[in-house]
Amino acid sequence: MTRRLIKLALTLALLLTLFHLLDISLAGILDRLRNFGFVVVAALLPLTLIPWVAANRWGYLLGLSGIKERMTVLWGLSWKAAFLGLFLPGSQGLDFFRILFIERRHPGSRGVAGSTVVIERMIGFLLLGLFALLTLPFVYDGERFRPVLVLVLAMDGGLFLLLSAVFLVRWKAPAPGGSRVARMVGRALHYLHRLHQAVQRFPYRRGLFPTVLWIATFQLSLVTVVHLLFLAFDQPVPFVQNLLLYPLIGMLTVVPLTVSGFGVREGAFVFFYSLVGVPAEVAVGVSLLTYLLVIGVPSLLGGLLLLLDRGGESSIPRG
Repeated sequence: MTRRLIKLALTLALLLTLFHLLDISLAGILDRLRNFGFVVVAALLPLTLIPWVAANRWGYLLGLSGIKERMTVLWGLSWKAAFLGLFLPGSQGLDFFRILFIERRHPGSRGVAGSTVVIERMIGFLLLGLFALLTLPFVYDGERFRPVLVLVLAMDGGLFLLLSAVFLVRWKAPAPGGSRVARMVGRALHYLHRLHQAVQRFPYRRGLFPTVLWIATFQLSLVTVVHLLFLAFDQPVPFVQNLLLYPLIGMLTVVPLTVSGFGVREGAFVFFYSLVGVPAEVAVGVSLLTYLLVIGVPSLLGGLLLLLDRGGESSIPRG
């Protein structure tokens, strides 16, 4: 509880500091919002195309793992997880609950079911790094973009090392201890071992190409939302620049510093988009609207689904 309060305080402090230092106000942000039609179009994507692609992406990975699940169920689980993930640090708290939900629905595939979320995220991070690397030559402009170059190389290098460790490391879960705490730790390590083994044994050769297509479509849809929102603020940022900068911002907000990545995300938007001449108020406005449309609205629907849920899919699995 104390840790959550500290992260909440840090979140508020970062946002207030950002607004104060850059002299940003909500009234100023709204004043710059001139083409509301683009907001409407952008809002449709997180309610239609993006969750449809996300559900099919997840369903395909589950199918390759021998698990059948309806698309409508996966759609609902993702929205419920998005709501619960609001209360965790970083921007990927929803993945924790997605693993819990899918494991609860398929207890006979413990570790295998949850591994699909991990695999999906691994490939997604690789694609984000690849997008940034491929688009950098088209955007790079000498000294201004040197921090971006360093970050892209560091991000891609870190991903390579992390994935190498995932596939090369072999380990065994220790036997459960005698005390209650030791047994709980033992069960957790046993589950993580099964999850790790499932990630290593996944049939990548058979399903990698379709998986990459699904995930690339998902990532490009998110970049399209950002692109449309900049147009709503009368800032026509080229799509290729969004394809470079937004993945970097997404990677930074994964770090669990603040609740849902607030403050970190807005600061990253201001810094990176200032390199292409976007005013701070517009960058913060696009950041907040992106969060509202991509996470906020689906999370609200997920909260409603949780209230109406009588099937037990949202309960936390045990054992």
